[in-house]
Amino acid sequence: MKLKFSFFIVAFVILTMYACKHPPEFVLDDGNNGGNDTIVNPPWVNPHPCDPDTVYFVNQVLPLLISSCAQPDCHDAITHEDDVRMYNYSDIMEEVDPFDPDGSDLIDVINETGDNMMPPSGSGGPLSQQQINMLVTWINQGALNNECIPDCDPDAIVTFAGVVQPIIQNSCQGCHSGNNPSANLSLTNFSQISSIALDGSIMNSLNGANGATLMPLNTSGLPQCQKDQIQAWINAGAPNN
Repeated sequence: MKLKFSFFIVAFVILTMYACKHPPEFVLDDGNNGGNDTIVNPPWVNPHPCDPDTVYFVNQVLPLLISSCAQPDCHDAITHEDDVRMYNYSDIMEEVDPFDPDGSDLIDVINETGDNMMPPSGSGGPLSQQQINMLVTWINQGALNNECIPDCDPDAIVTFAGVVQPIIQNSCQGCHSGNNPSANLSLTNFSQISSIALDGSIMNSLNGANGATLMPLNTSGLPQCQKDQIQAWINAGAPNN
């Protein structure tokens, strides 16, 4: 009985020590050593930063394929034209051979021309060479179901060319381009994008607010960091910078 009680006491002490363990604190020295130093929490450290040499499925590949391929009457969950589904990792991998872009059906079809062009010309047309290269790199790296957390500096200057346009191109242009853009809304240049930025409709769509459907369609929305960046650009007047 004493042995069981002693074991209980030891276990309780160990659990208490771990439960009461706090993150390390940083002390800001006020310079006078007068006992008034300020104790602050340590700065946030990104646990999964993005490597610029790595292509990430969740951050880059999936948004592009949903925007360009997994749309109504194409390769979405309802239509799945030709029994091809482009809205989740397991189904996309049916069209991909890791480490072998040349043997991957995905790369084969997006390089087609004419009537076999994918995406079709009326639905935004072919992917850019930069987008194709991104998919090839992802496959060459093993076609992993990977993701990262982008660093987001709220005080940094957000430019149209460097930040906003790449987000729109990767996540929106698959629907909003070509001869028959969704909702008759094309988002392929600065004037088109800035007009819906300044009237508030782009943020309503990105937030699913004020009666707007959450965009990009068939997703849980853009990462908060990207929405914050677009909002910061709008707050600056949506300049063509």
